[in-house]
Amino acid sequence: MDLPRTASAVVIGGGVVGCSIAYNLARRGLAGVVVVERETVGSGTTSKAAGGIRVQFPTETEIRFSLEAIRVFERFEDEFGVDPGYKKIGYLFLVSDQKQLRAFEKRIALQTKLGGDVRVITPPDAQKLVPALRVDDLIAAVWGPGDGLAGPAEVTAGFARRARELGVKIVEGVRVESLERANGRMSGVTTSAGSISSPLVINAAGPSAARVARLAGVVVPVHPRRRHIFFTEPFPAIPGPVPLTTDVTSGFYFRKELEQVLLSPGDVEDIGEDFDVPMDWAKVEEAVQKAIQRVPIIGDARIAGGWAGLRPLTPDDHAIIGWAPGVDGFFLAVGFGGHGFQHSPATGRHVADWIVDGKPSMDLSLFAPDRFANGRAKAHDEGPDAE
Repeated sequence: MDLPRTASAVVIGGGVVGCSIAYNLARRGLAGVVVVERETVGSGTTSKAAGGIRVQFPTETEIRFSLEAIRVFERFEDEFGVDPGYKKIGYLFLVSDQKQLRAFEKRIALQTKLGGDVRVITPPDAQKLVPALRVDDLIAAVWGPGDGLAGPAEVTAGFARRARELGVKIVEGVRVESLERANGRMSGVTTSAGSISSPLVINAAGPSAARVARLAGVVVPVHPRRRHIFFTEPFPAIPGPVPLTTDVTSGFYFRKELEQVLLSPGDVEDIGEDFDVPMDWAKVEEAVQKAIQRVPIIGDARIAGGWAGLRPLTPDDHAIIGWAPGVDGFFLAVGFGGHGFQHSPATGRHVADWIVDGKPSMDLSLFAPDRFANGRAKAHDEGPDAE
């Protein structure tokens, strides 16, 4: 597609968040929306996501995002004409000490109050859900039967398809080279395929968010961190379906993917990259060792392959959503820490409402871009870190 020369809004990043924002802007009646994507739609960090969808978050804002997103995923095929493979397989967190359990109990009270179905269960009950588990060192487990998963590629394709039908131009294979400003506000984007004049630029660039923001002279504390996921050859010894199961102490998590087992060591590593993500095959050993400690029978499986993705993390592990300080017309929707996929339906709607109506449709102060500079950032609690 030829690059339009003018736009009402330019969305940088054709991942699931960028496509959701573009779709929702068009749905709200904004004409002339353009998405620019460095490779192809959904090919970046979205394609590396494990696809998990959970209500088990620590804050009211994030829980409400999850509940809204779940309602969208439940009707996604009817609304977008794409089957996202949405399944409520549940999320299971394995708890080894009292400190972990107390952190969960505080969360569960809030999640339940807001309408989530989350409960503490005994180790034997966890083993009934996943018979292959070793549970002798656990004191409890936390079970969310309404949690589940869907396909990031399918969801992104659904948003992109409907966006295009509503007039959004999605231009692939285009790199953003500079952001143009005039009199303290955005005036356009210069790309490898030419320039687009626009009074509104939305940074939805995932792990590259900080680099894109610097083009506008804005510092955004989004730090890309590598995480690996491996998969086995078909392994019927662990029958499916299996909840997305996380060992809180080690960070290891796994689930069944068709006939294979998907497993991750839960690594978080700075590799100095925001786009190219080389695999470290030495991580296989770490993943397998953690797996055998929790699911001994996995020792009989063979690793068939894997991939690495980047989690765009912020200092407090909460996303950054809102107008960039100091540059009018520059909006940020970044730093989702690996949760961008599952929150993308809510993110897209709330960003579009904010831009079109001039104010957000719910309190999004948790995500305020200036919270780090003014000391209002809330420390992340010591709960689980999972996809």
